[in-house]
Amino acid sequence: MVNPKLPVIWYGGDYYPEQWDEETFERDIRMFKEAGINVVTLGVFSWGLIQPDENTYDFSFFEKVMDRLYKEGIYVCLATPTSAPPHWMTQKYPEILLTDVNGVKREKGGRQNFCPNSEKYRYFARNIAEKLAEHFKDHPALVLWHVNNEYLNYCYCDICRGKFQNWLKEKYGTLDELNRRWNTRFWSQTFTAWEEIPVPTTRSVLFWRKDRYQSVLPELYLDYRRFMTQSMLECFLEEYRAIKKHTPDIPVTTNLIAATFKEWNYFEWAKHMDVAAWDNYPGYREDFSVISLRHSLIRGLKEGKPFVLMEQSPSQACWRWYNPQKRPGEMRLWSYHALAHGAETLMFFQLRQSKGGVEKFHGAVITHVDSPNTRVFQEVKRVGEEIKSLSDILDTRVVSQTALLFDWESWWAMEDTLTPNIDFKYLNEAEKYFKALVKTGLGVDVVGKDQNFEGYRIIVAPALYMVGKELARKLKDYVSNGGILILTTMSGIVDEDDQVVLGGYPGYLRDLMGGYVEEIDALPPEEKNEILMFGKRYECSLVFDYIKTTTAEVLGRFGRDYYMNEPAVLRNRYGGGWVYYVGSSASFDLVWDLVKFIEREH
Repeated sequence: MVNPKLPVIWYGGDYYPEQWDEETFERDIRMFKEAGINVVTLGVFSWGLIQPDENTYDFSFFEKVMDRLYKEGIYVCLATPTSAPPHWMTQKYPEILLTDVNGVKREKGGRQNFCPNSEKYRYFARNIAEKLAEHFKDHPALVLWHVNNEYLNYCYCDICRGKFQNWLKEKYGTLDELNRRWNTRFWSQTFTAWEEIPVPTTRSVLFWRKDRYQSVLPELYLDYRRFMTQSMLECFLEEYRAIKKHTPDIPVTTNLIAATFKEWNYFEWAKHMDVAAWDNYPGYREDFSVISLRHSLIRGLKEGKPFVLMEQSPSQACWRWYNPQKRPGEMRLWSYHALAHGAETLMFFQLRQSKGGVEKFHGAVITHVDSPNTRVFQEVKRVGEEIKSLSDILDTRVVSQTALLFDWESWWAMEDTLTPNIDFKYLNEAEKYFKALVKTGLGVDVVGKDQNFEGYRIIVAPALYMVGKELARKLKDYVSNGGILILTTMSGIVDEDDQVVLGGYPGYLRDLMGGYVEEIDALPPEEKNEILMFGKRYECSLVFDYIKTTTAEVLGRFGRDYYMNEPAVLRNRYGGGWVYYVGSSASFDLVWDLVKFIEREH
């Protein structure tokens, strides 16, 4: 469980009593109790309130709130307010503010507008975290620390540039080594001094192409993503360590903005979080399997341990273009869906709907109607009553024999450079294969490349673009020992330095595949091909591998174009296990039928 101090399913969410008068606060407490709320998140955006100037700290407001909540049997997840530095701070120390991808220095406004490498920002963030921990260390209501809120943005300022250059010096040692591993002789990009190396902005190496930024020096962009993941993680860790000095037994986490958020490698973050936590906002009519993938990924960050669902909306969001209400029963459905995937908390953003600000239309347990008699409140109340009898699920684990290998660095490297087809996307392939596994009735974990593969009967690794020698060895050991591995097109193309592994794709995985890819054809999305397999014709699109086999058996062949009747789907025996290879972006029906075939055969 998250904290044995509160040995039940946690039910509650973000609450902002600083926006309301005392009479409203007392009315809210009565409604919280009616709804079954047992934990409240406080202080997320309170920095300006609790530190009105550089030398003044005032925690009296939240002390009274926590005292009152605890008296009513409601516990507190206490946040550090560091996602939104106050105006006085950014006015006095403008170096705190981030510079965006266009090289424009931000002004104060909103949140997540700080530079993670600003020493001033880190000082103030570390300091307020420690002051909070020192003040509330003995408060009986405190059960969890919530650091910052939805870490979001890269920064591209001069501070980051200098620290990036130092990070590169530490990684590569010499410029000759960096130039060699970045292949900078391409387009005359050789660096002769560390100070020449830019941050990747639209003024240097980035350009906008269709729906994302890509880079004319993708190796630099890849390393900058690694550097930024580490930089922002260090911000979290500075607060984490400050808090732990005073409350070593209270777990510390941060709410990850989305499970499949591209900017941060969450497997690196999870190593330093006491419990994984995230915010779940399903899209309108989004397939359940996509949400299952996200929950499973968050669960997988801590190798199967239960996780915190820190935010969900009881009704509607406000930040999409179109924000439909959740239909009657839908919040209840998604709540049980989260519990089934390993969540031990059901927490909402937010408990009372704001009357001002940009999120005034975001749903809440207590709406603008200001009454417990609303449809939304009654559904929240129903779930709150039901989950009281489910505490026996605490500390249990989801056990799966199948896993999807998810790799942020493959995602970055493949989509940040010019590949054969810009519409071939890592996340689309991951979601498709995950859905096929789920629809076949298989329980599925999501694992990272550094995690343990033992114990899984089947591992699916779609579009595993980046494979170095160590990962290749690990996959070969897994298959040799009896595992079943499913690989796809656009796998094993490059090593960890984003350099192509010569000899034919998938590089170091050629022996596993039982062949190699000589060419990759690419066509617009509307131009399809087909794969003939299992006596059926399946649609495929986007990319098409021209395959030469060595030891593999051909299960499916292309139906059209110059590679008609050439191999499209392979099966290869390797040691005690099997490898399946799909050489195109295949239709869901093909993937599903292939998974069912593997289940029957093995």
